[in-house]
Amino acid sequence: MSRALAPGALVAVLASIATVPPGGAAAQERTTVGGYGEVHYVNRTGPDTPGTVDLKRFVVYLAHTFNDQIAFRSELEVEDAKVEGAEPGGEVALEQAYLDYRLSDALTLRSGLVLPPVGIINETHEPPTFNGVDRPGFDNDVIPTTWREIGVGAVGRVPGVEGLSYRVYLVNGLRSAGFSAATGIREGRQEGREASFANPSFTGRLEWARPGLKLSGSFWYGGTAAADPALGKGAFAAPITLLSADARFDVSAFMFRGVAASIWVSDAAAINTRYATAVGSRIAGGYLEAAYNLLHALAPASSQKLNAFVRHERYDTQAAVPAGTARDETLARRITTFGLSYKPTYNTAFKGDYQLLRNKAGAGEAEVVSLGIGYQF
Repeated sequence: MSRALAPGALVAVLASIATVPPGGAAAQERTTVGGYGEVHYVNRTGPDTPGTVDLKRFVVYLAHTFNDQIAFRSELEVEDAKVEGAEPGGEVALEQAYLDYRLSDALTLRSGLVLPPVGIINETHEPPTFNGVDRPGFDNDVIPTTWREIGVGAVGRVPGVEGLSYRVYLVNGLRSAGFSAATGIREGRQEGREASFANPSFTGRLEWARPGLKLSGSFWYGGTAAADPALGKGAFAAPITLLSADARFDVSAFMFRGVAASIWVSDAAAINTRYATAVGSRIAGGYLEAAYNLLHALAPASSQKLNAFVRHERYDTQAAVPAGTARDETLARRITTFGLSYKPTYNTAFKGDYQLLRNKAGAGEAEVVSLGIGYQF
């Protein structure tokens, strides 16, 4: 089953669903409340760039188990502390809200506002689950985290293969009107608000997990025309194809992560003409990360963690461009992050990191110092 929500909040709910077979003793109704949040301090080098502080996210998790088969789960998020009329910034939004109907270990039907199971961070995005004050840039500009759409699908474990699970959904498609050179498909998300279903899309993930190891592959395919005749007709007009692979490996005090993704925007030329933009015909990149728990050597008996880590990201939202579109080499980004994450408990984190922001053109480069706290429950 998807680990999209905070594990501290989900334990009781999942246990009540997973341990009672269909037709068994009825589970008692129960409601679970949880959440997560994070505060950031960011200081970017350069003239007239003072440090800033931001309550980046405050999220409330609410779940209800109706019986041994049916459960509801949701997250409501406030970004940047507040939302006020006529002022930029801030957002109140549902991150997910769906019903699960469990038929067996192999099949749970899911419907509502769901998270496409692409990459590592989109489903598992609570602050204590990743190193670094903020999420990787790759998970903003390539995989548009937090990505959510409305649809229906199935999740479960593959029978006969230990550790193998799947998630697959039919959801509303993206809108190419929001695509851009710098952030790729990010602003094409519809996020559950009066979303057009003119271009249904398919997304899914196959994941194999063993102790200390998780290997996964993900996909997304669907049209983006949103009934705009200038981009063609049919359910899959102006399609995009996304393929992604990721791996997580923990051994002793070492932790390793790697993600790669490639997105093909088949009708990028037509999209650029229609919306006067410069979206790439291919968007690609990934990152590698290694971490070591220093307390494993300094205090072997401690349950706390002090992760020293380094992450290197390389991605380009114009990895390829259609004929007639000028390529912007500042979009070929290279981000190296060094930092520490102190976790006194598994669900709280105090973080600090130093980033080197580079690009192929060598323009607008900078260094960034960040501090942050995060929690989930």
